[in-house]
Amino acid sequence: MAGLRLEDFEATVGESWQVEAGGRAVPMRLEAAQSLSRALRAEGGFRLEWSGPADPLLPQGIYRFRRDGRDAEMFIVPVAQAGDGFRYEAIFN
Repeated sequence: MAGLRLEDFEATVGESWQVEAGGRAVPMRLEAAQSLSRALRAEGGFRLEWSGPADPLLPQGIYRFRRDGRDAEMFIVPVAQAGDGFRYEAIFN
């Protein structure tokens, strides 16, 4: 997770990523990428908000996200049930 920056995600807001979970690829849409002030990380602080399907509900943990040859591992937490799926958040601070 080291080295990731807000700029790595801003251009993909509204687009889908594939998340490896339980031996299958789960589609997750990046809903928001927002800067956080007072970051402890040299790369700066930010939060990502993701939406995913109702099945499976991914428990909090580290998952591999992939899109267009890019690959990033991040810790996500389910934060809400929304419509026909779930919302997740990743915070880099």
